[in-house]
Amino acid sequence: MHDNERSFIIGVFMDKRQQILATAEALLAERGLYGLSMKLLADTAGIAAGTIYRYFENKETLIRELYLHITQEGAHTFFKGWSDKQTPEQKYKLLWRNTFDAVLKNPQRLAVIEMLFSQPDLAQGQAALCEDGAFYPLFDFYQQGIVEGRFHNWQVSALIAVSFDSAINLARKVIRKRFNADEIQINQVRDASWLIIQKI
Repeated sequence: MHDNERSFIIGVFMDKRQQILATAEALLAERGLYGLSMKLLADTAGIAAGTIYRYFENKETLIRELYLHITQEGAHTFFKGWSDKQTPEQKYKLLWRNTFDAVLKNPQRLAVIEMLFSQPDLAQGQAALCEDGAFYPLFDFYQQGIVEGRFHNWQVSALIAVSFDSAINLARKVIRKRFNADEIQINQVRDASWLIIQKI
């Protein structure tokens, strides 16, 4: 098999897999975990049910792979524009804004993330995936800030909650039209969350 043929086959495989994952995410947001079946997924994606099982052994495997896919894709969006040359404050403002914009762009994903993170079997690997995997730079950012005496010596999970819950909740209010997307006030909320985690 030539390299071009191999690349084409891999491309087709990945496109179909991505289609299944994207459809599964949309159905989860609409119907929840218990409303998702492999038959419904196949019908909605416009493919044969047997095709899904070529990519995913069962529903549990599909959900686990969707969780990994969303986490990795989310990390890519979250760290977009990140540079080691930036100051801690510049990094923070970038991450906060990326979080805010990501929720505005794809609000259904947040619902799916919360749904998946509530599953005990997925939650067991969540910490390792975040701390040692896709989101390692974030945990390292806070740990370094604590060591240097810049941030409060809180649990990193607490620092993250104080930092980004404001971005998520503000974006939700914009989506629900309970807050006008005023850039000055958005930046003021971001800056206030930055000040809260400062030790001095």
